Amino acid sequence: MWDVIQSAWWIVYYLEPNGEPRYLLIKRLAVSKKIERVAPKGKVQQWESLQTAALREVSEETGIPINQLKLKQQLGTTQLRNVENIKWQMDKDVTYFLMQFGGDPSILNITEKEGYIGVYKRATLSNVLGLIYYNDIRELIRKSYVLIKQDQKNNNIKQQFLQKLE
Repeated sequence: MWDVIQSAWWIVYYLEPNGEPRYLLIKRLAVSKKIERVAPKGKVQQWESLQTAALREVSEETGIPINQLKLKQQLGTTQLRNVENIKWQMDKDVTYFLMQFGGDPSILNITEKEGYIGVYKRATLSNVLGLIYYNDIRELIRKSYVLIKQDQKNNNIKQQFLQKLE
């Protein structure tokens, strides 16, 4: 029997001045030799928590300083089990997180790192839904958009309440 690999995907976004979220996707060359866009992802090391791995991997893959990342929440977990392919047997638990980038997106730059060839910085919700191949990831992107908008609404209500107290 083999070990279950712990892995995580991070849906990273930043807010435009108008409040609209933009998603960060990483461009890479797929096995098919086509360029695909993916969310940052990586393996969790034995010594680290899922949250620590999230911050480390996103920082490594995008060049974003950890102090400019805010882990918002865990979105879900999937279990991938491979019992049919004897040559490549691997079991993986994937945890999905929503993370906010608080810095300037123009600083992002990836050059031939870990097979990645760049960052697609300004992906709108519709861009992401058209670029991501996997249905489960598209659903998590939709869920993240709703959560971001709800968070903005809650912040607006809080600010209005605090202004009334002044």
